[in-house]
Amino acid sequence: MPRTRGLHSRLHLLILATLLPLLVIGAIAVWNAAQDYRHSSEQRLQETATALARGVDQGIEDNVNQLRLLSLLAPQLSEAAPELQAWERENPDIRLIQDDSEQARTLPSGLLYDARREGKVQVSDLFTNAITHTPEVAIALPFDDAGGTRVLTMVQPSNRLIASIMGTGNNQQLLTAVVDNNGVIAARSLSPERYIGKQVPDWRVLQRSGGKHGLFDASSNEGLPVIFAFHRLQAAPGWTLVVGEPQQSFQARWQQPLLGIIFGGIVAAVIALLWANAIARSILLPIRALVQRSHGVVDNLTHLPDPQPSNIREVRSLQSSLSGTVDALKRSADEARELARDLKDSEQRYRAVAEAGALVLWQSDRNGQVLAATGWRELTGQSDEHALGKGWLRRVNEDDLPQIEIALEQSFTASKTGSLDVEFRVLDLHGKWRWLRARGARIGHSLSKWAGVLEDVDARRQAQARIAYLALHDALTSLPNRSMLFEKLDQALIAAQRGHHSALLLLDLDRFKEVNDSLGHPTGDRLLQEVAQRILACVRGNDLVARLGGDEFAILMASENRMPEAAAALAARLVDELGRSIELENHQFAISTSIGIVLIDNQARAADTLMRNADLALYRAKDEGRGCYRFFEAEMDTRMQRRRQLETELRTALQQQQFELHYQPLVDLRLRQVTGFEALLRWNHPQRGLLEPSQFLGLAEDIGMMLSLGAWVLRQAAHDASQWPEQMKIAVNLSVSQLAQPTLADGVEQVLAATGLAPARLELEITENALIANIEAASAQLLRLKQAGVSIVMDDFGTGYSSLGYLRAFPFDKVKIDKSFIRDLGEQSQGSAIIGAVSHLCEKLGITTTIEGVETQAQLAQLQEEHCAEGQGYVFGRPMPLAEVEDFILQWPARWNPAT
Repeated sequence: MPRTRGLHSRLHLLILATLLPLLVIGAIAVWNAAQDYRHSSEQRLQETATALARGVDQGIEDNVNQLRLLSLLAPQLSEAAPELQAWERENPDIRLIQDDSEQARTLPSGLLYDARREGKVQVSDLFTNAITHTPEVAIALPFDDAGGTRVLTMVQPSNRLIASIMGTGNNQQLLTAVVDNNGVIAARSLSPERYIGKQVPDWRVLQRSGGKHGLFDASSNEGLPVIFAFHRLQAAPGWTLVVGEPQQSFQARWQQPLLGIIFGGIVAAVIALLWANAIARSILLPIRALVQRSHGVVDNLTHLPDPQPSNIREVRSLQSSLSGTVDALKRSADEARELARDLKDSEQRYRAVAEAGALVLWQSDRNGQVLAATGWRELTGQSDEHALGKGWLRRVNEDDLPQIEIALEQSFTASKTGSLDVEFRVLDLHGKWRWLRARGARIGHSLSKWAGVLEDVDARRQAQARIAYLALHDALTSLPNRSMLFEKLDQALIAAQRGHHSALLLLDLDRFKEVNDSLGHPTGDRLLQEVAQRILACVRGNDLVARLGGDEFAILMASENRMPEAAAALAARLVDELGRSIELENHQFAISTSIGIVLIDNQARAADTLMRNADLALYRAKDEGRGCYRFFEAEMDTRMQRRRQLETELRTALQQQQFELHYQPLVDLRLRQVTGFEALLRWNHPQRGLLEPSQFLGLAEDIGMMLSLGAWVLRQAAHDASQWPEQMKIAVNLSVSQLAQPTLADGVEQVLAATGLAPARLELEITENALIANIEAASAQLLRLKQAGVSIVMDDFGTGYSSLGYLRAFPFDKVKIDKSFIRDLGEQSQGSAIIGAVSHLCEKLGITTTIEGVETQAQLAQLQEEHCAEGQGYVFGRPMPLAEVEDFILQWPARWNPAT
């Protein structure tokens, strides 16, 4: 059917078509005016930037002229010169620095040299005063003196560059900044204390702009959209003055004049539309009256009002002809209603059937007695007659009968608009319970009968049951999950108050991560499934086994009279069963489990507390060797609280600089000379005194502090060693966390560059266990550092499982033999033989050997026979603070004479 439009809309379209050319012309005029206003605003902002840049250039030139005057008035630059003293009193925040004074060292490197070489004024980039931490800018003026070319430098706070131009009545919404040659903010009109010294956010955009001046859109340091105008400074090549205005105020300035134009156009359009509406109403009112009279005929109204005569000839003719057709239309309407009444019953009967595909079509009376059931044989295997009356209820699951009776009673006794909708299970022809949905509605003249369908909703019901199951079970092992465990724990706590005691066991698999890392997650998943089956084989049928996630499991034991003994017996069975090797995919897996146990008695109060206490017991079991079980004890909570207190103190210690380094000497055993020192960390605890690393490094690794702590040790050790004689090396230990960092080499190179320490003087010590945990990630980083000249040392050699293999796999510069081999030196021959064999092997490989833990002269004498190159231990010197290192180096020749 073609789309139709009303007469009212066509009249409006006619007027709009007349106005359209005028609207287009007006829009073009507004667009041109907007472009002109915007160009004017941009030109004004650029002129502001140019004027301010000239002001800054003039300020720099004034400073240069002052320097020239001062160099003429006081050629010797004596501090007692009255002209110089007077000038300093007038400018207390400006410093004058002579090129031969001590303060000249605080100036940026290369400034004085460039001034002498080029023979002209040099303006430095932004730098920070080391004493006052004030951002400053230096202007260096070369001048000729009797002794040659000298340089007088004026140092002033960087924000003075714009101080003179900011009091000239500038718009407070404008942001003015001066940027040095590196894109660093040297002066800023708004919040200078927050942003001076920081990189300009859009420095690359400013560099790409080119030219002496220009405009670009960017964001301020506060993150606001801003339009910037820039102008290059003449007095400081490479420097730029930038003036920014928020986009909101900039847009408002050029958009506001357009409002009058737009408002006038809107008013004109509104007047035209109102006039069109008035014309349309005069035409449409009589026509609408005729339409309403026609609707009254269709609705079989007995009294139809006569319309007011129209003054339009065509409309009055239409009114006349309508009166003659009213009677004919009323007769046709009566006949149509009678026909519709006859068809309504049929329509209602099949409307419910058409809404969805049905297994059974049924009809019933108002009492719920089934009169017909088409499809009952295909569903149940019984004939349709078995469903008549109440016979269909005999195939319904008896658990669903009550809700069916309630639904039938509510639907059949409800108002005429009521409907039936209920779900239940029916025994189908295969002998399985099948979920169906019965829906129905009233039919007939008096709505005294019902018709409906039975739909198959079995798949949806099973999906809902599956979702409910997964919400409380682990998808991998099909065991209950944490949510169900906590529900059962709440029930166990209630039962415990009535004297039914139970226990909670928390299990964690040992060495499971090695399986995941070496063979992949699919193998790890199959291993977890096997572990779940073994756990289920150890418990009773009424015990609850849950998987909490990862390799963590929990067992909630059912009530037991002898609960502590029963829990211990179950834990012992689990340790034994899970300790047996597991074979999967031709691999033998030797894992074990650690178990924490907490008893649930009438003292227990909350499920969260039970889980926390079980976790504390599990932590104790892991701490005491793994592959065992431990019951929760109250002192465990106290011990954990002490650990948490130490953790808090440890975090505070790094912030408050409570750590310090002690240094233990490394001695060349052939020449009896000190070759360097190993940096050893100490914690100067406010209450507990000086703490050894063994008392806190393990906790620092657990809480993720080793990266920041290790970085501090490396930086401090390199700084201290840079003050020692050049032949002295410094050895620094790397942690597991540091080795795992992909930026390890970058960090070490940055420390060397910052401290000026030569790479050849730095030795990085790595334990075998740390290398095992990060062999792939660490190898590339260590090789890069070795190529840069840093020495790589294997520490505690001989305490791992594959030390000799690592000597072949990685080119170490030095090997430190663990002190356990020298402890019984002289009493047993094994230690001496091992030290000699390792020393000989390393000598063949070109690797230096150092023996740790040398404490007696007898051990030292025997080590010389084993050809060890280097030694470390109390016989040479104990770890000492930095203040004692210099005296130790000076006194060493007197203590150890190579001739003795």
